[in-house]
Amino acid sequence: MSEENLPGGDWDVSEWTEAWTIKVGAAYACVICGTMAMVTKGGVGVMEPKCCGRPMSRIEKSADMR
Repeated sequence: MSEENLPGGDWDVSEWTEAWTIKVGAAYACVICGTMAMVTKGGVGVMEPKCCGRPMSRIEKSADMR
């Protein structure tokens, strides 16, 4: 998990739960080769998908996609 996404100061249980939950539907893409991956089974932990020797970029749902 990258540190720029972490809340500052003391964490409460809901912040820990949100930060460590791997959600179904989260999508990632490789900026080098274009490979895409999507989470199909959620859980709790750290997920840092890599491709071509580099971390994959998280694809955020845009406002246009409904």
